Amino acid sequence: MINELPTISKILFVVFIVFLMQALGGYYQIKDYRKAIKRMHKLGNVGIGQKRGKFFNGNIVMIASDNEGIITGAEILDGISFLAKFHPVNEFLDKELVGNSIYSFLEITDEFDKKKRKKYQGWIRALEAIRSRFEGKEL
Repeated sequence: MINELPTISKILFVVFIVFLMQALGGYYQIKDYRKAIKRMHKLGNVGIGQKRGKFFNGNIVMIASDNEGIITGAEILDGISFLAKFHPVNEFLDKELVGNSIYSFLEITDEFDKKKRKKYQGWIRALEAIRSRFEGKEL
C-alpha cells in the first residue's frame, strides 16, 4: 500500500508518524513528571530546576528537603529522547546529597563562573527554589 503512494505522500506519512510518536512520548513524560513530583513531596519541600539544552544536554532536577534545608532526596530527568524518565540521584559535585544542607551546595555553586553555572543551571535553580521558599516563610 505504501509503495503505491507518491514520494511526497510517503514523506508526509513519515512526518505524521514521527509527530504522533513525539505527542505520545510527551504525554507519558508528563505522567512521569507528575509521579515524580508526588514521590518527592512525600520527602519534604520540593525545588524544581530546569536546564534547557539546545539538542541533547537539557535536564529537569527535583530536590526535596526538610524544613531545616537538609536534603532528603533528589531525582533528575536527563536524556535525549521522549523515553527518558526520572531517576534518583545520590551525589552532586562529588558530595552525597541526602543528609547535606542545600546551603552548603549553594555556597559552592555561588563560586561558579558563568560557564559552570550554565552547566549546572538545573541544579542551581532547584536549590534556589527551596531557599526562596524558606525565605518566603520567614518574611
